[in-house]
Amino acid sequence: MQKRNQNHNGKMKLTIKQENFCNYYVECGNASEAYRRAYSCDRMKPGIVNRKAKELMDNGKIAARVKELQNERKEQSDITKEKILSELSNIAFSSIAHLHNTWIERKDFELLTEKQKSSIKSISTKILKKNVGTNEDPEIIDVEYVKIELYDKIKAIERICKMLGYDEPTVLDLRNALVQIDTGID
Repeated sequence: MQKRNQNHNGKMKLTIKQENFCNYYVECGNASEAYRRAYSCDRMKPGIVNRKAKELMDNGKIAARVKELQNERKEQSDITKEKILSELSNIAFSSIAHLHNTWIERKDFELLTEKQKSSIKSISTKILKKNVGTNEDPEIIDVEYVKIELYDKIKAIERICKMLGYDEPTVLDLRNALVQIDTGID
């Protein structure tokens, strides 16, 4: 006979609100926001909501369920670390110079590689009238000005470093290290 607060595997079940909190957290990535959505907090101060959300995240059952839901999402999507790293690399190592043939003539968008296109955040254009003639004999032409904005390289590099663990502190365990010191005495 199963106990009331256990699932079929014998693990402790979460309450409906705890389960909702886990789902909302996976959806939005913000524990306080997930807490507000899962629990009624109309009369709570933001500091209390933050504390209660942290308490939930520190709960082993909830942390395990969040991890389980995140893993389910990873399996459902075809997004891999390698794909994310590739996209971030395109941004981090892009150059605006790759988007121009010369200083004033930009490449046709169709001629850009997929790597180059993936580093572009936005392209905007505006057309202004310009007199290329003289005051006595004006010749007005349309001049297209193009603004190309690339994604933030620093943020991309920071994400790559975080994903690859480059920004993790190095831990040296000196308890297990053997040191041989040559004293010159045999």
